[in-house]
Amino acid sequence: MNIALVSQLVAGVIVASFVAYNLFHYLLFLLVTRPKDASKIGHQLNEFEQRQLIEWTPRPNDFLKHDDETRTYDDVFGRYRDEQSNYSTCVFPRLAFSHPYEAEYALLKPRDGMRFLDLGCGSGAAAEYLARRSNIEVVCVTNSSVQAEICRRKFARIGGRGQVIVIDFDSLDLPNEHFDAIYALESIGYTKDLDAWLARCWRMLKPGGRLLIHSPGSLDHCRHTEDYLSVTAFFENWRYNFVGANLLVYKMRRLGFGPIHYRRLPFLAWGLTWNFIQHMLLWKYRLKMRTFVELERIIWRTSKIFVFGNPYNTVLATKPRHPLAPTLICSEGVAGVSDTDHELRASIPAS
Repeated sequence: MNIALVSQLVAGVIVASFVAYNLFHYLLFLLVTRPKDASKIGHQLNEFEQRQLIEWTPRPNDFLKHDDETRTYDDVFGRYRDEQSNYSTCVFPRLAFSHPYEAEYALLKPRDGMRFLDLGCGSGAAAEYLARRSNIEVVCVTNSSVQAEICRRKFARIGGRGQVIVIDFDSLDLPNEHFDAIYALESIGYTKDLDAWLARCWRMLKPGGRLLIHSPGSLDHCRHTEDYLSVTAFFENWRYNFVGANLLVYKMRRLGFGPIHYRRLPFLAWGLTWNFIQHMLLWKYRLKMRTFVELERIIWRTSKIFVFGNPYNTVLATKPRHPLAPTLICSEGVAGVSDTDHELRASIPAS
């Protein structure tokens, strides 16, 4: 075969793959940055969303497990993650047309002088991008001292337009702080009290402020007990709740948020992105080769959950400029379960 022809074919395949790759992610970008009105969802929870709220209420030994996981997590992050990495299964990699956090910029609409709160900031990649592109201040919250140090170095490079708080975001208390936007990128599933978490966001948001949540996985799709058990069985040693769009909209609406918009990306869309493959599958390989057997098992089991077909959820809610009295705001730090959840507990038979 003519060498020139082979070279042309190879070049054509490379160019076509590059174009297809960028077009695919651009389509996902358009979908996420144009979320749908949520008026048709979030009016009731299915049986398994209700069951999750009851069964996954923290027990004392869960907090001990969480401490152990945090230490192991810091070891892995500190040794094997590049400082420039975007630490998440975030849908968007760096493309020809955009930055990985361009979608967050488009949804949150930062303007000079605004203050943002990043709950579960990871390495601070999103915060750095938003602060660098706009003259805003970002307060980052992480329970990882390793991540906090990385965030501080990033803020130092852009003139210090941010601060870092090292704390479990369930214990965060900023009674005199108010923000123009709050965002949680794939971190809300780690909260031990969803009602208190959302109520705290409501209190800290300024009127007209935006709350943006990316959350992989949900129980929206569960229709049978076997589906629910197959999902929850993988999380015997790692606390992560499936906070899907339906559950979030249900809780947000009862607090008084509105308007609320959402987008669900099916797994067949976001599961094919390179970021998902890189962070969930290659992490498995890296950790296994370095004998972090237990954490490898947890992460691998976590990754298998999403193969069941769980969507990637984006929910964007606005606090009204003249908010009405909310239907339900739980008392933070009192019980950890709302009145509604007590009612659910009574209505769900013991398994």
